[in-house]
Amino acid sequence: MTRLIQVCVAVGLIFGLVHLWQSSLINGNQLLNSQTKVMARLLAQQAANGAAPAMYLKNTQQIEWLANTLVTDPKIMSVNIYDSSGNRLAFAQSVSSEKLDPDSKELEELLKPYAPLIENVTQGDNNLGYVEVRLNPNIFFDEIKILHEENMQLQQIMLIVAGIIGLLLSKSMSFKRAEFDRLNAIKPRVKKPRKSLK
Repeated sequence: MTRLIQVCVAVGLIFGLVHLWQSSLINGNQLLNSQTKVMARLLAQQAANGAAPAMYLKNTQQIEWLANTLVTDPKIMSVNIYDSSGNRLAFAQSVSSEKLDPDSKELEELLKPYAPLIENVTQGDNNLGYVEVRLNPNIFFDEIKILHEENMQLQQIMLIVAGIIGLLLSKSMSFKRAEFDRLNAIKPRVKKPRKSLK
């Protein structure tokens, strides 16, 4: 009866662990979408922070260099940098190998799938302008997804190892108990010596 209870408890724990793992997988997918948006916003903020010193010094060459450097990142499709009056200071794109005008219809169609993220560029209390960045969220998602899948695989391995350890411990305890019972069964009974009659 005790053995049956142990088996039932073990099976229940296994189902519980599987359910927790599946729930973790679902929650992880939801977290992926959330993290993708957060990472995209952080990248746009980094672009704005990087543009601030050059815009403050009104270094047009450095501003253009920054825009061209940003689009070398495969996640960034295009970059527009504007001053506080809305005048474009620099533009770069990686969505096409052709040199397209930033206001052309062709480029507008190519960039349509990528929503713009706009970040203000500030230096102290000065509003220097803003940066418009268009990102490919799928690349963000894929990068984070790979890390998430590796983490889930590691958790799965840990669950399997924990199950094996539990099984080995259970067998070890059973063997020790059986050996203890066997020794008790064959242990000779010690008879008390009879008192001699004088």
